[in-house]
Amino acid sequence: MTETDAQMPEEHTDAGTAVIEFIFASIVLLIPVVYLMLAISQLQAASYATTSTAISASRIAARDADPSERRAGQVADMHFTDFGLTGVPTTIDYSCSGPCGQAGSLITARVETKVSLPGLPLLFGTEHSPHITLRATHTDVVATAGRA
Repeated sequence: MTETDAQMPEEHTDAGTAVIEFIFASIVLLIPVVYLMLAISQLQAASYATTSTAISASRIAARDADPSERRAGQVADMHFTDFGLTGVPTTIDYSCSGPCGQAGSLITARVETKVSLPGLPLLFGTEHSPHITLRATHTDVVATAGRA
């Protein structure tokens, strides 16, 4: 051994771990971002469906003197199915300014929806799963006199 060989520092023994660290960091960051995108897209779809249901429910009530809860529920199911959400609990309430069904009176439909975040019903069960409540209202004018 020469004198210059003895002064050279030893090589680092961690060669090649940068790839493993990069993959690990990518996975740790990628999984939450993908979950966040799934949750936001599901909430956005539920928001659109809730708003569409409120508009349709108020139009049904403005057209019919006696709005049918069953018909409004069917329309709600149709809207939520169109946006890829099934089995979402919805409640639809009506209120009138003036006599309901009289021409010129205003009828308001209020829709409330409880949307579970993706994957949480599997962990907590469908009954106790954390959810986000979405609400939408729409008011429509009754154009024709209601049938007696």
